[in-house]
Amino acid sequence: MQRTETDFGVLFLPRGVYEVKNIYRPIRQHKVTEEIVAQIKSLLKEGTLQPGEKLPSERMLCGLLGVGRSSLREALNILEALGFLEIKNRRGIFVHSVSSPLLYDPLVQILREGKAGLGDLYGIRKDIELGSAYLAAKLRSKKDLVRLKEFLGRMETAAQNGSRWSIRDDMDYHLAVAQASGNPLRLHILKNIFDLAGEFFRISAEKITAIWLANVFEQHRKVFRAIECGDQEGARVQMEEHLSWGEEKWRALSAEINPQQ
Repeated sequence: MQRTETDFGVLFLPRGVYEVKNIYRPIRQHKVTEEIVAQIKSLLKEGTLQPGEKLPSERMLCGLLGVGRSSLREALNILEALGFLEIKNRRGIFVHSVSSPLLYDPLVQILREGKAGLGDLYGIRKDIELGSAYLAAKLRSKKDLVRLKEFLGRMETAAQNGSRWSIRDDMDYHLAVAQASGNPLRLHILKNIFDLAGEFFRISAEKITAIWLANVFEQHRKVFRAIECGDQEGARVQMEEHLSWGEEKWRALSAEINPQQ
């Protein structure tokens, strides 16, 4: 990888690297692999790297971290073995949730065996998200607000154009609220809940009407305004109204999709 250095010692990376989030620090040469692992784990646990997020390419990471490819690959393999990353051939490097398979796998089995249903899962989601909205109104940063506005903008455009409901934008909005709460575990647990309900999301997305999408956008907008204004109780109330409305729709769609349950 070609790099240049000015007389003032400022390092410039090749064109394209500057577009990547500037969240990485150059690695010291001592114990390179261990430091790479520690830095990526720290970014993941803090919520700076989010579940499902794609990391820069190996070449870009080498430049951002100031390390060689062999050290980077060794660190990535360690992180994958620990369950923090997933390396997909020809697709890239992706962030795993920090939640352990010891928790996730039994939950999948319980749902498959019918010992708990989507209603139970939705109840846990509400518990997490009400707390997230309340704390986000107090702890949100300017970056959090920018991120929430971005997802709101996408949903507003879809609602105005009568486009199909985007599962990704909806989930990203809720994950952004969780991240703004200041507790990265909320973010990762909520992502696992979304993963568990993934198939239902995909099926229900085809049944979401333009009216529903407009309602979802308006509810999300009210939650955002409360968070932006620092109104903790207002944010909690607006999130509760939104999720209660959504729960009603979930139950109706669940009965339609699985009438035997």
